[in-house]
Amino acid sequence: MKRLFICLICLFLSSGLAFTGGEKKEIGGEITFWAMPNAPDETHIAWVEQKAEEFKDQTGVEVKFEVVGWGDAWPRISSAIATGEGADVFQVGTTWNPQFAATGGLEEITIREFGGANAFMKANLDSTTYKGKYYGVPWFAETRVLFYNKDMFKKAGVQPPKTHDELMAVGKKIVTTLGEGSAISLAGTNAWDLLHNWSIILWANGGTLLSTDNKKATFNGPEGVTAMKWYVNLVKSGLASKACAEYNQPQADAAFINENVAMCYMGPWNIANIEQENPTLNFDVVEPPVGPKGKASFSGGSNLVILKASGNKEAAKEWIKFILKDENLVDYTKNLSHMLPATKKAFDDPYYTTGIWKVFKDTLSYATAYPPLGVWGDIEHACVDAFKNTLTEYVDGTYTDDTVQKYLNSAADKVNAALSKE
Repeated sequence: MKRLFICLICLFLSSGLAFTGGEKKEIGGEITFWAMPNAPDETHIAWVEQKAEEFKDQTGVEVKFEVVGWGDAWPRISSAIATGEGADVFQVGTTWNPQFAATGGLEEITIREFGGANAFMKANLDSTTYKGKYYGVPWFAETRVLFYNKDMFKKAGVQPPKTHDELMAVGKKIVTTLGEGSAISLAGTNAWDLLHNWSIILWANGGTLLSTDNKKATFNGPEGVTAMKWYVNLVKSGLASKACAEYNQPQADAAFINENVAMCYMGPWNIANIEQENPTLNFDVVEPPVGPKGKASFSGGSNLVILKASGNKEAAKEWIKFILKDENLVDYTKNLSHMLPATKKAFDDPYYTTGIWKVFKDTLSYATAYPPLGVWGDIEHACVDAFKNTLTEYVDGTYTDDTVQKYLNSAADKVNAALSKE
């Protein structure tokens, strides 16, 4: 009898009806997976298709994969939510997750099915929530650190700055040695992601974007004004070129990569840019310089979500679990996306414990995510407009000591109106 029982168990396991780690779990059917161009198509598509084959072998589920450009992603996802058709699993930026959750079109997630809340980097997990519930699973993360040119620093006889004050002092020495505008590059009026740059300075000055209950704008307080003036002063003082006031982020990045400036706040994906565009660049990274009230950085990245109208939710969940397996996540972030894994266990891989990647890992540990709000798009738009208007006045020569407060107050009014609809 005992021998018969053991034989039945073996037959059950070999039949593909159990799933633990790499063992099989027969589900069948098909799902469609949308992801953004997180890596060059020639490597990205091949990688996902290979993983899809492995997943099919384990589950019987066919995964149809499509790369959706960032410029097309918002309308494509909105259409899928409205029609209930298009994709079963798709990638969303961290700030998009709560906005799409607010439409009611995303499947609520039971996070313990994916390892529990403690399995993920906190800021990234927070970005999957909306009104206290989970509507996504963190996939990969990113944060900003200070890149610096070691050769230019050596010529100027300076060390990497550890504080905001030191950054200004180091910048002045670099400019004295290498010329005006050579210290740092910044994004300006043509950057859609200006808020990511300013928020780092705001938080380091002790400021917040919103009140603790997310009911009122607070970025127009003294800390916000100080932060924006500090940013503008990098250009006014000649540490950054005046052209930076109108840059987009790729232009700011290129100025550093092409060795025109000694410093730039950038992300992990820029390492791939350096490897491709200027592989001999002698650079290193340090955590963002500390402000008067402490360390700060921005936490971004992407999550995986499930369409509420999906006809194969079980397969969709299993696909996310499969993609998040340690070996898959480390391979994807290390060799394809050049991002950071959003699970703590994958982050324990030795690759992320030394050199440049350790700096990113340490920074992400205290980085802050934006509040998970359905009206976040309106909030970000208002803040970015205030920043752009401020920089435009500087370019036009009409910037005064009151400019920053004026535009931040105007933005706060718009944000408060948006929050009243949340």
